Amino acid sequence: MKTDTTQQGIKRMKQERMLRMNETGVGRLGSRLFFMGPALLIFLAVIIVPISMSIYYSFFQWDGVSAKIFNGGENFNRLLHDPVLWTSLKNSVYLTLGALLIQLPIGLFFAIVLGYKLRGSNFMKTIYFTPVMLSTAVLGILWGQIYDPNFGLLNNLLVQLGLDSWAHAWLGEEATALGSVIAVVAWQFIGFYIIVYIGALQGISDEVLESARVEGASEWKIIFSIQIPLIWPTITFTVLNCVINSLKYFDLIYIMTGGGPNNSSEVLASYMMKNAFRMMDFGYGSTISTFLLLFGLCLAFMISKLLSRTGARFQ
Repeated sequence: MKTDTTQQGIKRMKQERMLRMNETGVGRLGSRLFFMGPALLIFLAVIIVPISMSIYYSFFQWDGVSAKIFNGGENFNRLLHDPVLWTSLKNSVYLTLGALLIQLPIGLFFAIVLGYKLRGSNFMKTIYFTPVMLSTAVLGILWGQIYDPNFGLLNNLLVQLGLDSWAHAWLGEEATALGSVIAVVAWQFIGFYIIVYIGALQGISDEVLESARVEGASEWKIIFSIQIPLIWPTITFTVLNCVINSLKYFDLIYIMTGGGPNNSSEVLASYMMKNAFRMMDFGYGSTISTFLLLFGLCLAFMISKLLSRTGARFQ
């Protein structure tokens, strides 16, 4: 009799516990929806809906004014046979590689140097970050003046150094236009990555570094065996951020070269804008944007996998 009463009590306690857990789960879901709901709605309205609409418009012939005409996959077939599209893709890859190979190594180098707290470090941080704060329009006009073939600072400097043969119409020649823009883009964002890396390096305990020095580790050993592995998640973030921003970059190119001469500095984002808003071919412009989205997602996925494998070796 006593045993039956005990078992019933245990059963009742389990049922009450399950009921409390369900109530807790429902309450937790409700509180999450309450706090995350506004952000989710904004994300859907600003990101998901425009992307979905762009993919939808890519199946139509549409000038933005008259009625849309469904043409199936005709825009994608046109995309595959468009030579300017492939030139733009090649230039986008060059721009991305240029940004990756210039911005991140230089940013990390200066962050490590400034981490030694030399005299004037804070002033140098401000100087390096200044280009990030300037608007792209100002930078485009400024560097357009520097690159000017007649009175530009760069050509005058080369002439003064006796390097007349190196002088060019930097933004007006097919061979130099894209490289000139890549140099400005890389210069503009180096300061941003310096600040990001400084923040990550400051998160490393001084005790760890001092212990390594006491045990006789050289500064090179500390950098490559302690600091870089410990900030690897930040490096992964900066690589992905740099790739994504480079692929969608267009404003400085639009201001400095307009994609010319002869499409030599055209990138995917500027070519998409040109088709959609200058030629009023919104259907084909949406197709290019869809292609850019898929290309960026595939590239980001591959880079993320590659960097996660590299990071696993540091664990």
